[in-house]
Amino acid sequence: MKKLYFIAALMISCAAELQVDSREFEQIEEEEEILEPVGTIADDNCQHVDIGDTPCNFRLLDQNGDVWDLYKHEGDIIVLDFSTMWCGPCQTAGYSAQPIQDDYVDQGVHFVTILIDGYTPAQPPTEEDIDEWVTTHNITTSPVLMGSREKMLDSTAISGYALTGFPTYLYIDRNMKFYSGHSGFSEQYIRDLIEQGL
Repeated sequence: MKKLYFIAALMISCAAELQVDSREFEQIEEEEEILEPVGTIADDNCQHVDIGDTPCNFRLLDQNGDVWDLYKHEGDIIVLDFSTMWCGPCQTAGYSAQPIQDDYVDQGVHFVTILIDGYTPAQPPTEEDIDEWVTTHNITTSPVLMGSREKMLDSTAISGYALTGFPTYLYIDRNMKFYSGHSGFSEQYIRDLIEQGL
């Protein structure tokens, strides 16, 4: 009989430990937000119309299969390069992404390429396109994100970006405000605008 009480007490003790462990696990799950690659996240406090506007957050998959979240980089300078696989100037510009990233990473700069289309206009890039972009342009640490027109563009420039051409560059300061932007590629001009933001 003593053995039965001992086993019952042991089982109750283990069950209590399991309850504590499961509560701790639930708390950890609540603290860790699981990010999904959802594109632009519209909000009343953001828009993409003027210099000084606060960009809407966005989440996209990078070349490593990780979710890249714009607002996880608040406090840094962020250069957004909107490009496509079919765009010749975008392909040329792609070779500058990693050198610019390397030169400014220690100053808290992120040079981020967002591929909007694959080789066909209005067709989203594939994982193979992202891999090809990274390999062709010798990219090692500069994020290359899998975007699409559906996830990132909006003709009103409120919940998404209204782009007039490719490549288009937008510059976000340490306070998460747009401070410059342009279409077309000039590596020196990009570097000058990064310096301006520092």
